[in-house]
Amino acid sequence: MTAFDPARPTAAAVSECRGFSGEPGHCPCARDLVRTALRDRPQLVDDAELVVSELFANACRHTRSGEPGGTLAVSVSALATGLAVVSVTDQGPTRADRAAGRRRWPELKRMTPGAPGQRGLHLVAALADGWGHTPAEDLGLTVWAAFNVATLSLGDLTRDTTL
Repeated sequence: MTAFDPARPTAAAVSECRGFSGEPGHCPCARDLVRTALRDRPQLVDDAELVVSELFANACRHTRSGEPGGTLAVSVSALATGLAVVSVTDQGPTRADRAAGRRRWPELKRMTPGAPGQRGLHLVAALADGWGHTPAEDLGLTVWAAFNVATLSLGDLTRDTTL
């Protein structure tokens, strides 16, 4: 395995898997996709895996992708500049939200101590250099997070991950 060298960028690589079942039990497959796509950028892998797990879980929990028969797509782009982007595309609002005319957008909500939830996107925002969402086909939504090798400190590049 060759380490990613920002001074000598490699060619861009895109890995995508469409048709993931919208069941949380399929999240390890999304993490495997991230780990494989970013194998030349080991300093990004742990954070990107954690972020894709959160985005995957949110799509399963809050969109039509998590309903019976629902699917979602996961994409990882590793650009020659050192930028890596992970994204999860869902199938849009749940049937109940559509029937009520509601559309939910990912947003950072105030965390209440002791209350469950409301922490996932804060985690995404803390680990990624940027995140956002973009409308997708058929009322779906793509939620993405970007990681930039150039923004990592020397300590991040040399951190010891052994136990």
